[in-house]
Amino acid sequence: MDRRKFLKSTGVSLLATSLPAPILAASLDESLESALSRIADQSIKEMVTPGIQISVWQNGIPATEAVRGLSNLETATTVTPSTIFRAGSITKQFTAALIAKLQDEGRLSINDGLEEHLVFFKGKETPTLLELIHQTAGVHEENEDCFSQSPTTQLELAKNIADQKPLFDFHPGAAWLYSNANYILLGAVVESVTKQSLPKTARELIFEPLGLKHTEFDDHSEVVKNRASGYMGTGSSETPFVNADFIPVEQTGGAGAIRTNADDLCRWHHSLFYGTFLSAGARKALLEPAKLRDGRPITKGRFDPNDNNMGETSYGYGLMLDRSTRNHGVIAMHNGFVSGFSAYLATHVPSKLTVACMCNTDPSQKLPFRLLRKAVFSSYL
Repeated sequence: MDRRKFLKSTGVSLLATSLPAPILAASLDESLESALSRIADQSIKEMVTPGIQISVWQNGIPATEAVRGLSNLETATTVTPSTIFRAGSITKQFTAALIAKLQDEGRLSINDGLEEHLVFFKGKETPTLLELIHQTAGVHEENEDCFSQSPTTQLELAKNIADQKPLFDFHPGAAWLYSNANYILLGAVVESVTKQSLPKTARELIFEPLGLKHTEFDDHSEVVKNRASGYMGTGSSETPFVNADFIPVEQTGGAGAIRTNADDLCRWHHSLFYGTFLSAGARKALLEPAKLRDGRPITKGRFDPNDNNMGETSYGYGLMLDRSTRNHGVIAMHNGFVSGFSAYLATHVPSKLTVACMCNTDPSQKLPFRLLRKAVFSSYL
């Protein structure tokens, strides 16, 4: 199966799409706790998802949460704050942060050409690491007929990408196009520089130091306590969900393989934007809007016309940068979609306010991500 089908795009369209009127209705004086409860209850009642986990943190401290529904329909296991979900493309910001961390340690530069770290790209037109991070590299989306059933390293996956024909959709730095292949290559760079696996490096440099106790790069063979099962909606009231298609999730690697929960994602964003995990310069770079080689912002050079629905939203280090707020304070966010799971993580950076939402269903227009943005960041929109 095409990996793109399982690591869906950024999902900005889901934030721009109207939601059913009953879900959007809310009183002006409704508390955030009540709003989250209503959103979660409605998502279960309307069979948007079997289970939902929402967490809001302020200044690095849990503020409120809502958990509803079932993590496993066959065993009738309920969702709890500790339930583990797959995060899909939210993984990308972890991979980008690893590159930033390795630069802080003097082990690479974001301005390095890809061929400096992946020798099988020598002799090819190659992007810089920053262009891979910013999705301006032009690398064609990997489009395999099927996943291998054996474990595959990021380096092995990167070799497959290097052999693609075509290798590029456009010359590196000439346009912007979301591609999971860019982040598979970045995962391979991490493995090449550290001489160990991407999961091990992430555990040593991010998960353990930052106290992300429920976060790991996933492996389909692992038995994971409190793991949610993934589902796909059917549109039928009699059988609203079926099991999602199986994938060996570890092969989505640096583009989409992380498993986690909502609290860990909120803790992660606080550490990423306000902690000492990265240098001050690296933290600033996370939120700098991507540019093309000719100096234009990516909003003026999107390769796919369908991406123009993103408006003025730009891209940073695995982060969508939304400045459609009062005073243009940035909301750094990303969606994650991988077979059977949908996730949303966003922080209004000036106010240190973060929301994370995990659902165990494939993406749909009824997911409550847009409503969560409206409810949590209402004071800034």
